[in-house]
Amino acid sequence: MRRTSTLTVPVGRGWHDHACWFHAGRDEWCQVLVPFVGEGLARNEKILYLADRDEDDLIDDLKALPERDELLRTGQVAVVSMESPRGGTGGPSLADQLALIEHAVDEAKAAGYSGLRIAAESAPPIQSRADAERFVNAELAADKMIARLPLSVLCGYDGRFVDHRAAAALAFVHPVRQHDTFGVGTGLYADPDETDTWRVHGELDLASRDVFEIALAAAPVHGDLHLRLDELGFIDVGGVHALAELADRISPRRLVLHDAPLTLRRILELSRDDFPSMRQVDAGV
Repeated sequence: MRRTSTLTVPVGRGWHDHACWFHAGRDEWCQVLVPFVGEGLARNEKILYLADRDEDDLIDDLKALPERDELLRTGQVAVVSMESPRGGTGGPSLADQLALIEHAVDEAKAAGYSGLRIAAESAPPIQSRADAERFVNAELAADKMIARLPLSVLCGYDGRFVDHRAAAALAFVHPVRQHDTFGVGTGLYADPDETDTWRVHGELDLASRDVFEIALAAAPVHGDLHLRLDELGFIDVGGVHALAELADRISPRRLVLHDAPLTLRRILELSRDDFPSMRQVDAGV
């Protein structure tokens, strides 16, 4: 089981943690970045810092890190200027970015490090529903990889340029996040043991409906899509309809619900005649 928690300080991270941190500018980000990197160094982890600024700027972000220059020289710390990391447009494709990270994990292990720790910072404005879906899609694709590799990731976003609904949606798909963005009670994240499987936890009601719909619309789909619901405490009719819309979108591939609560199964059954898309949802697993 992966850890879900609120985040008040950037340390205390472990393998498979995927954390989200909204900041208010470069100085504040650096105050978060350096302790996160320092903890990884103390654990003999390789550090990779990615952002859409030039490498000199990224190195300067680490100026408070003890022995920074030597760590850069030995390669335990590396900075990569990557145009439009994660959900931005232009630059390397998301698949290329994820392949780079997976290769970096292999290199870190081959070099004798315990694993890889990544800090990734994004500056592009995220304002529209389309922006939010694009970035959430990138975070979910990354989360699938984070769930299965010796990897921990801290995602930084400049909150001054992120719409509040987009910020909530981004927090929703990070198992570890600041409490004031969406809290910790509800979210969607990759199952560590099964491919194309996502875990939904918490309560899906009016307060979470928008972010749940964004997450489902952005979910990567490569075959049948599986949702594990044993950590789901409540879902309202709006949430059920969001599931039905997802099933309709991915058809003829199936949406399969595992451990669906009895109330959800009953809503689906009672709604199948009036809403044909409900018939695409398999909740009997």
